[in-house]
Amino acid sequence: MEKKYYKYGTRPIIEEIEPEFSTFYAYQWETGEFKEDMTYMRKIRFDFSGDREDLSEKEFNAYVEKLRKEKGL
Repeated sequence: MEKKYYKYGTRPIIEEIEPEFSTFYAYQWETGEFKEDMTYMRKIRFDFSGDREDLSEKEFNAYVEKLRKEKGL
């Protein structure tokens, strides 16, 4: 399985890519965890707003860690 990492607006998003499909997980502000949220498939794939930012795994992990620290999670 391949993973891709994004920031959509300020929300971190993980895409897990399988041969037949992808699953999207969105960062939950309240808990600091990731929850499946397929609404981001369309937002990421067809980003007409320019809100999507592709991140490396290292950039993504640093950003998530920063968010969790800011929230005390």
